[in-house]
Amino acid sequence: MNPNFPKTKFYKELESSLPASTAEKRKIWATTIIEKDIDIKYLSELLRGEQKIAIRFLWLLSEIGTLNPNRLLIELPFLLDLCDQLNPIYKRSFANFWLIAGVPIENEGRATDLLFQWLLSADTNVTIKSRSLRVLFKLTKKYPELKNELKLCLQDQMDKHSNDFKKRASKILSGL
Repeated sequence: MNPNFPKTKFYKELESSLPASTAEKRKIWATTIIEKDIDIKYLSELLRGEQKIAIRFLWLLSEIGTLNPNRLLIELPFLLDLCDQLNPIYKRSFANFWLIAGVPIENEGRATDLLFQWLLSADTNVTIKSRSLRVLFKLTKKYPELKNELKLCLQDQMDKHSNDFKKRASKILSGL
């Protein structure tokens, strides 16, 4: 971390500005975090704040991952453990994080379980389901034994969602 960068001031800026932030502003902050090597663990305390701050911070993490997937990948095990202590809905952001940055080896088993849960849950929105199935498809390349389970899940979910989901699921089924 850059010792000359005022991290406390930056943290306070995020805390006060995240709730009304735009995607453009979060991209600027993500660039600053990467360029100034600001500690994501330090900033992750924002997840303990009010929900709107926490949700926007999760979006900021996605921006970081888009700009520098390895930077996010390194932090994912810590962030997943932290989210265990917080609001359970925060974990759904990991479908996007894993899609952007990949699944850390130490989280593969847990990620697989969570992704299948989200894919099959009636309470999960179609965006999270789509991201989950794409990450699971990537994991089948490394773990071919997951293919049959994924096929069964996709066949079960196929007619329960939008045409876009159905198209994506069909494409993945043909790739399995």
